[in-house]
Amino acid sequence: MRNNKKYLFLFLGLISLVLSIFGACVKTGFVTYTNDQFGYKILYPYTSKVEVSEDGTKCLIISRNKRASIMIDVTEGLTAREAAQRWLMSVGSAWGEVVKLEDKPMEGFWDWYLSYDYETNLAETFHGEAYFKQTDSYLYKIDTAALKEDYSDYPFSTMISSFRLK
Repeated sequence: MRNNKKYLFLFLGLISLVLSIFGACVKTGFVTYTNDQFGYKILYPYTSKVEVSEDGTKCLIISRNKRASIMIDVTEGLTAREAAQRWLMSVGSAWGEVVKLEDKPMEGFWDWYLSYDYETNLAETFHGEAYFKQTDSYLYKIDTAALKEDYSDYPFSTMISSFRLK
């Protein structure tokens, strides 16, 4: 009987050890993507995938289920308002009808804000928001997209508010 208790304690100890090692290997929360070339950083969920263009001007952060994304674009030679108008035309060219919800200048860090809905060729309605920041050197555009009914399930506001210029 005494040996059984000894083995039970060893077994429970082993299970605790395995669980603590597994728990240490599983990350949750956010990590930081930094683009040194264009001088910005942003937090994104650990489970998301990051794809960056060869020239570094585009960074796509895709949710694990591939149903939501944030795209960061860096360009030159446009005002925030011009970039917002061009972005709206671009979304319209890609998806057809776009319902513009808001299109306005902002106070604070972001210079311009755009929100819109659009329907894909699979008859799914997506919601998107785009934020524009103009500096002396570059224009930064961050746009979000997800199914309209699922939009609030993604941490877009955390990601947008974490965007920082270096």
